[in-house]
Parts: sequence; C-alpha cells; structure tokens
Amino acid sequence: MGRAFRSVTRAAVALAVACAGALAAAPAAPAAQTAAAVAGGCSMDLGAQGNATGTSTGPLSVPRADGRVDQFQVFYDSTATQGLPFVWHRGQSAPGGPYGAWERVSAGMVGPKASFVTAVENATGGLEVFWLDHGGFCHSVQGPAGGQWSTPENFGLQPSPYHGFLTLFKRSDGTLIAMASSDKPDRSMESRTQPGADGVWRPAAAMGKVPETGVGLGQPDTVTELPDQRLKVTAREWNRDRYWQITEVAPDDGIPGGRWPAQWQLCATSRCD
Repeated sequence: MGRAFRSVTRAAVALAVACAGALAAAPAAPAAQTAAAVAGGCSMDLGAQGNATGTSTGPLSVPRADGRVDQFQVFYDSTATQGLPFVWHRGQSAPGGPYGAWERVSAGMVGPKASFVTAVENATGGLEVFWLDHGGFCHSVQGPAGGQWSTPENFGLQPSPYHGFLTLFKRSDGTLIAMASSDKPDRSMESRTQPGADGVWRPAAAMGKVPETGVGLGQPDTVTELPDQRLKVTAREWNRDRYWQITEVAPDDGIPGGRWPAQWQLCATSRCD
C-alpha cells in the first residue's frame, strides 16, 4: 500500500468558499500594508486599502515542520473597487503560541464566484499560497524568515471553467507537485514540480489525455504515492459521476515529458481499485 491522500495532504490545505457568504467582523490592516504593483498576469485591485471588513468562512491552517501553525483567510475589504476579497495571513511565533496580527498577502483579488485558496510549507521552510484568479491561479511566496510576500504571479496552470482548483501534494522526498485540470486540447490534466533541492517550480508537464471525446476532468480526487515513489492520481469527470486514473511511468524528477502515460484509464468504481 502507498501513502494515500484524498483532496488535501498533511502538507497542504485547501479552502473553497462562496463569494456571497455572510460577513463577519475582521481585523484592520496593519498601517505598513501597501498595495502591490500590477505584475505577473494577476488581477490586482490597487484601490483597496487593506481594510478587512468581513469574511465568508473560518481560517485554513498550514502546519509547519517546527510545530508552528500558519493560517490563511479570505477577507472582503470595504475600500475594494471591484467587490472581490483578498488573501490574508497570520502565524504563530512559537509552537502552541498565540497568533500574530492578520496581514494582507497582496492586492491580488480572489474569485469571482468561488474563493479557492491552498497553501503549503516548501522544502526550505518558506510558505507558498495559491488562489483562484478569474479561472487561473495566482501564486505568492514568503521566505523562511517571514516578512514581505512576493508580488503575485500567474502560476501557469489553467483549467476549463468549473473544472476545479489546484491540488498540492508533497512526496516522501520533499518534492512538491501541483496538479490541475487542463483546457489544452492535447491533455486532460497537467502538473508542475518543485524539487526540494532548489525550490524552483519546473514548467508545466502534460499528465495524459482522457481517450473519450468531450470528456473533461475535475481536479485530482486522490493522490497516492506508491512504494516505488510513483504517483497514482484519480479524478472525477467534472460533470458526471465517473472516475479516471493514471499512474506515473517513473517518479517525476521535475523534467517535463515522459513521466505520465499518454492516456487515462476509466475506473470500474469510484474507488478506482
């Protein structure tokens, strides 16, 4: 048996919230918070001043290797010019200790229609957060020592509308892999790999094609690392109760091409066993 994870791993947590949820009280922005520059293909609301006035959900937690926990939450802003919310972050200074103040990650807008957010601690001890941006995914990084977040950049994976969010998985060797449904005609899903040795995300690689015409996949439903370190991935059709599976030919070393079979296989059951 391999290590199996359904939807979310211990190293990565994901949150999906409707943008029309009820608002609750939220903290004010730190005085030093400023709007980020428009760059990297992400949608920015530079008119929003960072006044968190409400949220639709509770925070999501990301465990750190040293025992601390960081949290992310999507807050609305009373000064936003586009009506969309933003990602905020807070963390513990010591394991089990109190959380610091909420701080806005950037002026990058989340949504619309769904506020998907996922985050993970990388191999160097930094944090990486991803959020939905008009059908694509934006990405920002904070170094191991904390401090300012990097300017948001488009992460480069692009599903068709309503075909799900981004799934993160941490291999046993510390390598991160991000997977999402693809709207490209030659593939049904694609992935990006970040080897722990250098912390650099490799270009997107194709993860095979569903052999039936007009069939699209949602985001991965399960990701399992087999004893030989290959990954097995299952996914549901985005609008139909059928499941597909694919297994790596060899463990991914971050070099695109040749690591996934050409086609997905239809599962006999939802468990793909």
